[in-house]
Amino acid sequence: MEITENKNVLLITGMEDKLEQSICHAAAIQPEKTVTLKTVFSHISQPYSDLMRDIITLVFQKKIEEILIVRSKNEQAADIDLEDFPHVSDRLQTIDYLFQHGNPEFPFSNLDEWLNGGKNVALGIQQSVDLIRRHPLIPSHVKVRGFLINMEHEELIEIEDY
Repeated sequence: MEITENKNVLLITGMEDKLEQSICHAAAIQPEKTVTLKTVFSHISQPYSDLMRDIITLVFQKKIEEILIVRSKNEQAADIDLEDFPHVSDRLQTIDYLFQHGNPEFPFSNLDEWLNGGKNVALGIQQSVDLIRRHPLIPSHVKVRGFLINMEHEELIEIEDY
């Protein structure tokens, strides 16, 4: 993996401990040249969400030249059960209706899918890379790539090659 020395890099990672350290080691990135955003899910679901606003702001404030979305190869999908929300059971049908009919560009079809963030981490990374690349507020010179990392061997696997 080629990262130009002295390039400011934004890492968008999962929540695992030592993930940032492993990524910097595997990619030979200087930690002092990185900014890290930790997210629970690999998928950026909306182009004008708070997370996307944070990414855009960091790109300009920190003069970011490359964005890497990296998740652990062994990351477990969220397993949230809607039965854990008994206080909203009377509203679930309404919420699912809104998911299906309220916002056509929304990538999830129901509340359960949205809460769990989708099951395919690699697909979520690829969709997020595409969303960031196409975003009208991200400068065209900013390189955006997605990876899975094998934490045991500190090996990065580019999603396009996955």
